[in-house]
Amino acid sequence: MDKTPNNGMQHPADEKDRMIHPVRNANSNSDRVKASPVREKKPSASSSGRSGSSASIHKSTRDANTKKHPLSEEKKKIKGVGSPSPASESQNKRSKIAFWSLIGVTFAVILCFVVYVSFFRVDRIEETPLVSDNVELYDPSTALQDLTYRVPDGFTYPEGIQEKFKALYAANQDFVGWLSIPNTTVDCAVYQADDNSYYLKKDLSGNYSRYGTVFMDAYDDVANMKRNTVIYGHNFDDDGDGGYEDIIFGDIHQFLDVDFYRTTPVIEFDTIYRDYKWKVIGCFYTNGSSTGDNDYLFYYIATGMNDENFMDFIDEVNQRSYIHTAVDVQPTDKILTLSTCTYFFDRGGSLENARCVLVARMVRDGESEEVDVAAATQNENPRYPQLYYDVFGGENPYRDESKWVPEE
Repeated sequence: MDKTPNNGMQHPADEKDRMIHPVRNANSNSDRVKASPVREKKPSASSSGRSGSSASIHKSTRDANTKKHPLSEEKKKIKGVGSPSPASESQNKRSKIAFWSLIGVTFAVILCFVVYVSFFRVDRIEETPLVSDNVELYDPSTALQDLTYRVPDGFTYPEGIQEKFKALYAANQDFVGWLSIPNTTVDCAVYQADDNSYYLKKDLSGNYSRYGTVFMDAYDDVANMKRNTVIYGHNFDDDGDGGYEDIIFGDIHQFLDVDFYRTTPVIEFDTIYRDYKWKVIGCFYTNGSSTGDNDYLFYYIATGMNDENFMDFIDEVNQRSYIHTAVDVQPTDKILTLSTCTYFFDRGGSLENARCVLVARMVRDGESEEVDVAAATQNENPRYPQLYYDVFGGENPYRDESKWVPEE
């Protein structure tokens, strides 16, 4: 109930009292009192000039018992003011009809809209594939070709773009290629922004997304492919068991096991200009900030290195990798690096800044894609950052080793 003061306005209860008892409110309703047929009586001598004496009250009571008091008729008239007339009843009836008619029309419109969407728009919606960074995307050579209808007039493609990727590129010019890893859920489009923070927590529409979008390092060049092409993707431990989920880049952890590696020694990353195959050479854990390794950060995301520095980098990868493969690497080779977060170091609900990294070498022109997987072995003593020993205990045998830094 609203208890706000009425700011000097007549309260509804006062109004009712005034209408039913006009004499009581004579000072505020003088016009109604003057219209009353009640005659003013002269005070008797016994009243000593007091109009409110006991004698006057008793006499008025007797008069009321013997005849109709004029005030009674006035009260009836006043009480009859609020009674609905036939005209007002008809108006109320029309208002109710109009109200319920409006409700009925509104309901009918909503029902028609639902029926329309359900039976007529579903097919059209399904015929319009949407570009997404979901790990289970369409085959770029088939379904995604339907996106060509979005190409505006006068739109131009970069010279040399592959026909199968035109639809994706037309839909979003940040699109640079398609990443696919057999025997995993990794099968997705890859995008590139002007900086490495844009797609970290955004979807393709620019909206916030905890899953982000798979993206290539902003410093890479998809047309010429630098020494090290780096692609980033998230990984989530949604069930809180300390493991990983098979979403986005979660499956690359499987390459820590040599048995899984033997099933999938080659992965694919096709750019908008050319298709490439890549032979896996290592998979390892590392820190995501310098605080995790005695103020040292293994800068595996460096895109440019000179020949000698590059071979030193490959040696660093081999030290850290859980697997040793038989794939050779030459100073003139190029590599692909996939980076995702890991929960391997997390203990007691504490989230550590760490990464799981997969590295593969580009298949050379004219080289066979075959790999001698039988020659691969499990590394029983991989190089860990200091974070590993802080969590699991033991001495870090690499604490005083030289620290690799990129050089171009």
